[in-house]
Amino acid sequence: MTQIEAQTEMHPTTIIATIQPKSLSKVTEQLETIEGITYFSPLVGRFNLAIELKAAEREQVHELVDKIRAIEGITATRTYIPRGGFAREGRGTQATDSLALAMLQVKGRSEKILQLLEQQPQVRNAFAVPGEFDIIATISGKNHDEVLSQVSKVAEMDGVRTSETLLAYQPTWR
Repeated sequence: MTQIEAQTEMHPTTIIATIQPKSLSKVTEQLETIEGITYFSPLVGRFNLAIELKAAEREQVHELVDKIRAIEGITATRTYIPRGGFAREGRGTQATDSLALAMLQVKGRSEKILQLLEQQPQVRNAFAVPGEFDIIATISGKNHDEVLSQVSKVAEMDGVRTSETLLAYQPTWR
């Protein structure tokens, strides 16, 4: 069993949300009251908000997703529950770091790309997920230039068919 296969039990879930115009502050105020969130951040891209849930049992994840979906101002969510991948436990992501979500479609099996991503020190976590994308990776860096440079490297990896990047700004860590 590979390290990636061994780590399939409990990993953080990623929620990407669309919110009503002018509702960001009201939505984030409500997110601050919900336990079980690692971070949330407004996004640049086709979605408005990224929310990472702490690793939890499936039932707890579903309860948190229901709470988030019930927040007034959130109009749609996409939930990505990982089925395998890695998270860097000792990766000292600072509250001031820049973040991006790289959402990848791959040629072939996701495990090959996950192994390549694990070799990249700026990749905070990466997980195979069911749905529109095959892998979602969180990339961190000291500034946007550093993050975007790493995002370009990820998008150009052999085996990545397409990629979409959502740039997070002003993440709120919990």
